Parts: sequence; structure tokens; C-alpha cells
Amino acid sequence: MKRLAILLLLLPRLALAQNNAPAQPTAQQTVSATPAASSKEPIVIEAAGSLVWQQADKTYHAIGDASATRGALNIKADELIAHYVEENGQNQIQFLEANGHVVINDNGAIAVAPHAQYNTVTGDMDLTGQNLKITTKKNEILSANQQIQFNDKSGKAMALGAPVMTRPDRKLSADRLDGQFVKDETGNWTLQTGNAAGHVITTSGIGTANPSISTSDTGFYDAAHGTALLTGNVKLSRGQNQLNGDRAEINMNTGESRLLPSLSPNSPDHRVRAILYQNK
Repeated sequence: MKRLAILLLLLPRLALAQNNAPAQPTAQQTVSATPAASSKEPIVIEAAGSLVWQQADKTYHAIGDASATRGALNIKADELIAHYVEENGQNQIQFLEANGHVVINDNGAIAVAPHAQYNTVTGDMDLTGQNLKITTKKNEILSANQQIQFNDKSGKAMALGAPVMTRPDRKLSADRLDGQFVKDETGNWTLQTGNAAGHVITTSGIGTANPSISTSDTGFYDAAHGTALLTGNVKLSRGQNQLNGDRAEINMNTGESRLLPSLSPNSPDHRVRAILYQNK
């Protein structure tokens, strides 16, 4: 209780970006500081429990239903730690740590994770733990159980730990997924392309009687055109029927698949093969 009382004495200096009127202590504690980035918008940090300013460590520590907001970016968690540097008489926040029930809203794209870190300078976001997920407004989902990295400046993403890219009627899984997101005409993030490496599985026609399942060593997914290019030990399956080859071009919108042999004449996959079962 004594620590909270000391904290409340500090709040009038910190509250809401150079407001000259002293702030009145409330149950919801607030602090504002300038981000160390090109954006001139302040970062506003709030907490329902406590907000501790550690000058020796150069941190703000928000506990209990904590949040940090800058423009269209909002980070919520059980605990937030903001790291800052002093520049030109201002506290410039460079790095945010979020722990426990993390929910990040980046202009309508929602990320959830047990733990997250965000660099206000580079725009790098790092989600770690189990049941990680990023969902766009178009219901495109990138999920994983180890790590997801996303940069809110470039739109580049990387996922490890049984990662999956999902749209309502198709999905792509692999050992590692790299994605490129772009902003559409309304300013919302949407998936443009995806690269998959290691134990790649592509599924289209989800929700139909006979979905198509493809496996390969690597894969490239063009979300804008609904096409995929698979390479290495390719197998295309629908029901019992199977097509084998070294490369495949798949149009998930039309359902057309083109199987191709290896470019090397000495490869065992220099010919394509189809195994077709007939109804008796």
C-alpha cells in the first residue's frame, strides 16, 4: 500500500503527455510517453492494478488488466513492462514486454499469445508460447505453438512450432512458415504470399465431400491468386486416388492441379505417376 501511495505522487508528472493540470489518482492508473519511432503519437500505458516507474531500470511496470496504446495499435496483458531511454528531456519508449493473456490489436488484425515483445523502433513483434494466433479481418489465420514473428512496418511474418496458415476453405502447414502480409484499400492487413518448408501439407476444398490434400518438401502459396507451387516428393491425393511427381502447380480456386517431373533426367522423379482406383 505504501508503494502505491508513492506511485500516486509520481503520476501527476507522468499523466497524459505534458498535461500541465495535475492528474487526480483513480483506480485506473495511466502514463503517457513518446515512442522512439517515426510516429509522433504518444504511447499511453494503463493498468487497473498498479503502475510503477522504476527510474533506475528506466521502465514502467503496469500490472493488472494492463494496456499500451499508440494509434491503431493496442496491446493488452496481465502485465506490461515498457523500457525507455531519455532523449531531449523526454522518456522515449523503445521496447514493450507483455506477459499473460496477451491480446494485440494491430489495425484490426488480432494476435493472441501467452507472451509477447514489441519493438517500437523497428516494428518487430515476437509472440512466444503455446496456442499462438494472428487473425486478420478476412479471417485469415496464422497459428503456431512455439513462435510467431511479425513486423508491422513490412508485414513480414514467420512461424515455428507446427505452424498453420488457414483460410475458410484451405490451409497450409509445415515445419516453418514465412508469410507476407499487405494492407488492403481499407488499411487492413491481408495475407499476400506464404512460403512453407519441411513436411508441407496443403489442403483445399475444406468443407466439401472430397478435399484435396497435397504433401511436399517445400511450397509457395499465392493467396491473391489462390495458387500454390509445390516442390520435392510431391503427392496429390483426393480420396484413394494419388498423383506423384517432383513438382506441382495447384489452382485452389478452380481445383486444377498440374503435376510435373523433375528437371533432372537422372532423378527418380523424372516421370510423373498416377494411381487411380475404379469403382466396381
